[in-house]
Amino acid sequence: MNILMICQHYWPEHFQITAICEELAKRGHKVTALVGIPNYPTGIVPDEYLNGRNRTQEHNGVKIVRVEEIPRKKGVVGLARNYFSYMFAAKKMARKLEGDFDIIFAYQLSPVFMSAPMKDAKRRFNAPGFLYCADIWPDAVMAMLPDKLAFTMPFIKKASTNIYRNADFIAVNASSYVEGFQQLHGFDKSKLKYVPQFAEDSYLSMSLDPEPADKVRFMVMGNIGKLQDMPCVMNAVNLLKHRDDFELHIVGTGSVIEDCEQYASDNGLADKVTFHGRHPFDEMPNFYRMADCCILTLNVPGAPWISSTLPSRLQGYMAAGKPILAAINGSAAEVIAEADCGKTVPAGDAEGLAQLMEDFLDNNAAYANCGEAGRRYFRQYFMKDRFMDEIESLLLATANIKGR
Repeated sequence: MNILMICQHYWPEHFQITAICEELAKRGHKVTALVGIPNYPTGIVPDEYLNGRNRTQEHNGVKIVRVEEIPRKKGVVGLARNYFSYMFAAKKMARKLEGDFDIIFAYQLSPVFMSAPMKDAKRRFNAPGFLYCADIWPDAVMAMLPDKLAFTMPFIKKASTNIYRNADFIAVNASSYVEGFQQLHGFDKSKLKYVPQFAEDSYLSMSLDPEPADKVRFMVMGNIGKLQDMPCVMNAVNLLKHRDDFELHIVGTGSVIEDCEQYASDNGLADKVTFHGRHPFDEMPNFYRMADCCILTLNVPGAPWISSTLPSRLQGYMAAGKPILAAINGSAAEVIAEADCGKTVPAGDAEGLAQLMEDFLDNNAAYANCGEAGRRYFRQYFMKDRFMDEIESLLLATANIKGR
């Protein structure tokens, strides 16, 4: 196939789409990536991309075409300028690119607007469109949009539906999104498929058994933002602060980390909660060796579909072979139950999470097999080769819609 991939983010930014395109190229397909200028997440453009340099590149078998965009800045206005500058520049480029593409492949992160150029490319090359959805809109924006901008939601909902309906087939990274696309956007179920993202598998070959300690150590790792529902975790710890046989370790930072630190201070949890800050990926095994159990929470009131997604940290916990206690709904809860790698309560249920943590403290032997069960499930469903086989098959099937 001759594939035109559309996504705002790409190498040297760290997103999975780079590995996907390079693997498709290794499998013999011709891949062109229509992307933006590197500046995520800082908004700083590397020197080698300033002043119009490196707008066309070749990297690991993939041709990269970069369009101009306004670098990211903090705040709604700064982000909106970044999002829409890429969208308009990519739409313009899609209408004048040279080539004979068999399929247009939109890889949709947030915002959904990065996939709008798919429509222009489909028309330009008379080719079908395949979209991979990693963040379902408009739910994904509800968690981040200030209340004063709530009036824009009808517009965002309509725009999202219009963009999605330009796709001839959509793959989603959470099983709950299938129903979401049907209910939110009126999409035909026969044109939808659940294909979970692959995950970093280096932990599978490591021995990450917890080191001996006087107390049980619960661990939260990754971004500490609004979606991660840290109030649920902190409230659960507070409910158990009368016990002296456990600790909570938080590895990472994010928009609500200061709120967590303040809560710990206000509620006398200094001896219960340790904040380690952000650390590079190659140091994560050291923290996993500290962990007896990992905690997972996700909740966005009013946005049921994004609240039902499959967080990437769940896959990391499973690959590391850790028992998982979660206050979460949807796809993640289903995976934990199917894998038998831990226990769950509904999203936002701090009392329920505290009860799970107490059960782990009092009945630790009952969780002895959870770690290996999680690794077994990971090997079956979250490996890169399995993901690529499915995506390649769906791309080929979609390309054949018009007899390509």
